Amino acid sequence: MGTDTNYVIQAFLDKRPLVYGHRGSRAYAPMNTIPAFELAIQQGADGIELDVQLSADRELVIIHDFTVDGTTDGTGAVRDLLFAELRELNAAARFSPMAEPLQGHIPHYPFIMIPTLEEVFSLVKDRAPADFIVNVEIKAPYCTASGGFADSDFTNGGTANSDAADNNGIEALVADCIDRYDMARNVIVSSFNPPTLKRFKELKPSIPVGFLVEEASPPYTTTLIDQYLPDIAGKSGHEAWHPRYSMVNPELVAAERNRGRLTQVWTVNDPQLARDLVSWGVTGIITDMPDRIKI
Repeated sequence: MGTDTNYVIQAFLDKRPLVYGHRGSRAYAPMNTIPAFELAIQQGADGIELDVQLSADRELVIIHDFTVDGTTDGTGAVRDLLFAELRELNAAARFSPMAEPLQGHIPHYPFIMIPTLEEVFSLVKDRAPADFIVNVEIKAPYCTASGGFADSDFTNGGTANSDAADNNGIEALVADCIDRYDMARNVIVSSFNPPTLKRFKELKPSIPVGFLVEEASPPYTTTLIDQYLPDIAGKSGHEAWHPRYSMVNPELVAAERNRGRLTQVWTVNDPQLARDLVSWGVTGIITDMPDRIKI
């Protein structure tokens, strides 16, 4: 293995499957929090998947929804709240376990802060194996057919903005954080938004990116990713396809592999389904329960 080979790419080349904790071990701990990420490491996951957004004062915060209402005791859009305001919220406020872990028990989580990307990278450096992977999803709404986005995707109202309106600089901040923590070999960046991936690739052509897709994705997003990043690597390429698991079959996975592109799927909590997907050639299994998915 080359000394600079990204660990995701190496797993693909070695045909070695990877198990990611989806927002950490979110079945047993509040999603996208340090305890959830710590638990995924303890349960032997190969990596974690997380969601990053910008606060109003441009801090990289880890939270899935565009508003804080769904997972915290607060209300409002993430992008409208200052970092200090976000840190006052309880990211465990709405946590409900999905199951009991195979080992141990679920503790009471009275209060957990929304973490930063820096804090997650620091945790991984301190507590995880050297080849542990962080799948950083840069949160962005679906773009329009011209590559812009509709503001209504962020909130419950709003109007369509210009094609450049979603260029808030988050890609450069993520790239800088990766550099400061020497995480280039450990990171894959993903997004549903092709312009986001294009901007990141212009900054970091050697770091792999994955194009996220689900049944509800507008078909033009696939057209745009093929226009923006048609190659399988480098500045004009995307190395990975990240579909919802229900969208894949052996033929599609094989076609991507034949192109030189790896497939990572979400969200898989059934061990037999995970084994079937790996037998089709899927590289990454993103799961809420990394203790149950052993492949």
